Amino acid sequence: MSHKRHQIGIFLLRLFLGFTVFIHGLTKFKIGMGNTSISLESITIPMSLLYSIGIIEVIGGLFLMIGFKVQITSSIIAVVMLLSITQLNLPIGFLGTNLRAGFELDLALLSIAGFLALDGKTPFAIENITFQSDECYKCPEV
Repeated sequence: MSHKRHQIGIFLLRLFLGFTVFIHGLTKFKIGMGNTSISLESITIPMSLLYSIGIIEVIGGLFLMIGFKVQITSSIIAVVMLLSITQLNLPIGFLGTNLRAGFELDLALLSIAGFLALDGKTPFAIENITFQSDECYKCPEV
C-alpha cells in the first residue's frame, strides 16, 4: 500500500471515531442524562459518571476530528469503550437482543481507538501544524 493511501486510511479512521463518539456524547445531553440513566436502570451508574462520559465523548470527539492530542484522546476513548463493553453490554452479547444493541459497535470503536493510541502518527491533523515535535506525522524521506 502506498504511503499516501495509508495516511488517508488513518485520517478516515480518526474522523469516523471522532464523529461517532461526538454524536453519542451529544445525544446523552440532548435526550437528557435522566433519560440516559433510565435506559441503564439495570446497572447502577452514578449520574456524575454519566456527565463525565458525555463530556469526554463530546470533547474527545471534537479533538479527534480536528486531530488534536490524538494519542491521549484515543486512549481515554478506549477506556470509555472498555467500560461500556464490560459494564453495560457484555451480558447482552455481541449482537444484543431485539431491544438493545450488543457490544459489536463498542468493540469496533475500541479497536480503532487502540490503533490510534498506539500508532501515534496522525496525518492531516491540527497538531502537526501547531506543534512541531517528534510525535508529529512526517512522511518518510524517499
